[in-house]
Amino acid sequence: MLRESDDSDTSRRRFLKATGAATLTSMVAGCGSDGNDTDTPGDGAGDGDGDGDGMDGDGDGGGDGDGDGDGDGTDGDGETDTDTGPITINGYPYGVGETRIQEAQQVMEEAGYGEDNRFTLDWLQYTSPTWTEMADTIASRLESAYIDMNQSEAAFSPLLETTRNGNHMAYTLGWIADYPGPQNFVQLLDPENTVYDENDAANGARIFWSEDADADEEVRQFMTEQFDRIEDNPQDTEDAAQIRGEAAVNMEEGMWQEAALLPLYQSVTEGMWYDYVDYNPPGPMGPSRAKANVSVSGIEGKDRLSTTSATFSSLDPIASGNTASGGKIMDMFDALTNYRNGTTEVENLLATEYELSEDFRTYTFSIKEGVTFHDGSELTAADFEYSIKRLMASTNSTNARFPISVMGIEHETDDDGNVVLDSIGVSATDDYTLEITTNEPFAFSLSVLAYSAFSAVPEGIVGDIEGYDGEMEWEEFSQNPVGCGPFEFVNWESGNGGEFVMDAFDDYHGEGASFDGIDAAILTETQATYNRFLNQNADIGGVPTAQYQADSVSIDETDDLGRDLGTYELENGETVNYARTPELGTFYIGFNMEEVPKAVRQAMAYAINRPEFMENVFKSRFEPAYHLTPPQIFPGGIEAYDEHVNPE
Repeated sequence: MLRESDDSDTSRRRFLKATGAATLTSMVAGCGSDGNDTDTPGDGAGDGDGDGDGMDGDGDGGGDGDGDGDGDGTDGDGETDTDTGPITINGYPYGVGETRIQEAQQVMEEAGYGEDNRFTLDWLQYTSPTWTEMADTIASRLESAYIDMNQSEAAFSPLLETTRNGNHMAYTLGWIADYPGPQNFVQLLDPENTVYDENDAANGARIFWSEDADADEEVRQFMTEQFDRIEDNPQDTEDAAQIRGEAAVNMEEGMWQEAALLPLYQSVTEGMWYDYVDYNPPGPMGPSRAKANVSVSGIEGKDRLSTTSATFSSLDPIASGNTASGGKIMDMFDALTNYRNGTTEVENLLATEYELSEDFRTYTFSIKEGVTFHDGSELTAADFEYSIKRLMASTNSTNARFPISVMGIEHETDDDGNVVLDSIGVSATDDYTLEITTNEPFAFSLSVLAYSAFSAVPEGIVGDIEGYDGEMEWEEFSQNPVGCGPFEFVNWESGNGGEFVMDAFDDYHGEGASFDGIDAAILTETQATYNRFLNQNADIGGVPTAQYQADSVSIDETDDLGRDLGTYELENGETVNYARTPELGTFYIGFNMEEVPKAVRQAMAYAINRPEFMENVFKSRFEPAYHLTPPQIFPGGIEAYDEHVNPE
């Protein structure tokens, strides 16, 4: 994001140099993903964790390091500590491009299993024929390894709720990056961040890596230590960067050794749309980070945009955990900054400019004047102070780790670990000036502030933090929200077969929509979603893998955003526009480690042949993944990623 003054470029370069981000481009801010084939612009799939999870989103920043190369993880002369502790593996241990049923049998037999002592594994996946096909193959292979797999599926919101509560054994989800750093991915493996019944702020993988997990306790402690090394060394020094990279790789190896989570493939967004829609497909951040008034410039012969959505549970920015809700919040709310049409370019939105202190910790934002909320009230800096403090301190917030751990906004906690409201480093110094102070310089603060969790809501509208009685109960606000975005809420009928309706906001402060509103059908079945697009009841959509034909794609060009642009011929002979955009995201199989023995997890790892699944099940739409961290941001880059998987 650039300031409007003439010296904005100089200030930005100075900041990037100080924080070590000069060569990095801000990437996908997101949350969980459901892994329903590919992400498509109209269906709300691929949330992502969040799942960019099927999961929620965050990472961590801040710590005690002094930037001299002698913080945690270094010795007195600044040399890094490369001790891998209890890690005993060298390369991916379960076979690269192989199906190892014999090894799966052996590891189960060594754990005491056999024909007379079989293990029953409950498998929960997002509703998807493609994932069902893969699960069928895995189940058939595991039968000979003394494992009987009970398969079930669920819509995205119920899947998230089930896994959050720990009522699962094996499950499938995905993660889309919040910012381009390995830390944002390996935080999913930080043991404390995975135990949801003991940590209200947990936002990692739902693997419950607790003391009760069937895993090596030394490895669990090692994983905690490695994530502490990452958090404790945020400085802009080569030593600190090396420490963070080594710790991230160590955590990937700990994940391998305990088979806590099995990465499957790297994600992409595939979008298709009819000629009558003037559509600019979003960039690598994905559709849930793009505003529809920007990506859709017009609709010939229609006044409203018709789309399809997955299920979701809340429209409160602080409680959104997937792209189905995240995309709607992006349209109804605005934040200080924004990713222009889902690209990696951060721009001003409700901030007109910013200043950065000499120590690179305090941001002073000038707030745009004359902005109106959907209830008619005017936006001021006090609304942002309230909104960010809600995000950090409200019991309704599921995204507190963004300001607390990712950005490291200053704050104190009480004896119970609750954030002390008056200690938060966010303040409105006048009607249109907002100050945010972080514990340490953080290279991606402006990028993280573009995440929809930081959106402005009217001050005091919900009384879920100290000092506010609230104008409405939280349940009402989360289902009938008030923002200042380009679209305003009209109606939401939740669940499969329901609908979600937004109208264009006539008093929007920026570039308004060229159409009257958006009507989204809420569907959980992949075939129903596809049929709706095939019959032109949805203007933007996609093709599920079961119906996907690679030879129906015709690529005309690859643009400077890395998007493959062309056409796709549908099965009814209709030709639609096509775009394929790589994302920073990984889909995976996770396990409740308190319920699933290590031997069972390892047996499944041996049974999974990623290249085979990518070709035969997913029709080569994805790339196999062996690390949770995508190759684009793996420490050392793509070559280091490949070499670490297969050192030979």
